[in-house]
Amino acid sequence: MTLYEYLYSGFGKAEDLNCAEKMLYGANKVYELGINRNDLKLAAGFGGGMAVGITCGILTGGIMAFAKAFIEDRGHEGTLLKEIEAEYINKFNDKMNSINCDYLVEHYRDEEKGCDYLIFEAAKIFDELMEKYKDYRKN
Repeated sequence: MTLYEYLYSGFGKAEDLNCAEKMLYGANKVYELGINRNDLKLAAGFGGGMAVGITCGILTGGIMAFAKAFIEDRGHEGTLLKEIEAEYINKFNDKMNSINCDYLVEHYRDEEKGCDYLIFEAAKIFDELMEKYKDYRKN
């Protein structure tokens, strides 16, 4: 199962997770990242563009998951994570015309479905990059 499929199946709705939590919790489950339940709470503060409408939690949650998958010890150990992050952010920005929560909510949020469209599109990009870089995983 891909992250897209997992999120599309409804994961995160009943749990009332924010966008960052959905991405991190979902990626943890699908890609078996080994993040414990207590540490998953770190994503809670990134929803709503860190509560002020800036960088979308969909992106920050995804980046946290990429870090767990591709970093062995610390961020300065190489450039791979930066390359993956840049590709993730740029692909999302190219499709949605922004990475900022306030813009994305204004243009894409639906009263009934919330930010589902954005989450699903980001999950597709996330899955694509996990497949592309699968041979470089540390976890």
